[in-house]
Parts: sequence; C-alpha cells; structure tokens
Amino acid sequence: MKPIFYTILLAVILIPSCQPASKPVSFDPVAVKEDLTKTLDKMYLAYNNRDIQTFLSLMAEDGLFCGTDPKNIWDKSSYSTLMTIMFSDQSFSPNISVSQREIHLDKDGNSAIVMDQFFFEWNKRIPVRHIAHFVRTGDQWICNFLSTTYVPNDEDMGKIFNALK
Repeated sequence: MKPIFYTILLAVILIPSCQPASKPVSFDPVAVKEDLTKTLDKMYLAYNNRDIQTFLSLMAEDGLFCGTDPKNIWDKSSYSTLMTIMFSDQSFSPNISVSQREIHLDKDGNSAIVMDQFFFEWNKRIPVRHIAHFVRTGDQWICNFLSTTYVPNDEDMGKIFNALK
C-alpha cells in the first residue's frame, strides 16, 4: 500500500511542476487603446479624404469586409475595387464622425474588437455601426474584419417592417 501511496504522491507533485509556466502578458490597456484609436482616426480621415492608399493599407490581405446588404461580402480585392469606385465618384460625400466607440482588447493586447457608431451625412435617422476586428502586427494595427450595419432604434422596427410589406 505504501509504494502505491508514494507513487501517487510523487505523480501529484511532478505532473503540475512539469507543466510549462505561462506568464500573464503585461501591457498597458490605456496606451494600447490610445494607439489603436490613432489607427482608427487615420482610417476615418483617409475615408473622409478619399485617400484610397492609406485606407486600404489598414486592411488585411486576407480580411473579410461586409456591407449593409446581405450580399455585400467581400475579400480585400473586391473591397478595394468597390472603395476605389466609390472614392472616385464626385457625388459621394464622405463625412464620418464617430459618435460612440467601444474597444475591447484581448488578453494580450494584440487584437481588439472595435464598435464605432455614427451617422452618414445623407442619413441622420438611422445610425450606422461598424464592428471591426483589428490585430497588431509589429507596430501597426490592421483590420481583418469589418461589418457595416444600420442600427435603427427598437421603437422604429415596427415602422420598418410595415414599410417592407
């Protein structure tokens, strides 16, 4: 009985001590959010100024980009084509000013989910919400997912459903 007890005791002591020690990653969430906010501001400034090069430089090559229509699902190549056409249209008047932002960092501070809410210049009735995922590669934040949706107030949903009949 004693040999079994000592074997089990030895296993209980050795198994946890053989596990790799994972140190919690230490980062300053305020500084990381400030850094990401600079990238987000750069993205919207590029959008508002029709600066296609800067705007697309912040998008991942393997990203997924979704628009407001159920059929609007693009890879970077198709999204680049769409944005190039949109930015070259002189009747298009970009003027995004974010009114609400939430940034949720992952546990190591190298990726984040961002929710930005705003109104398009031509529509002040239904807010637009961007849900984006950013990853930090080196010292740069890159968007690898962006979804644009309209978010009507709950009390307006009945009117919208009736209008679609």
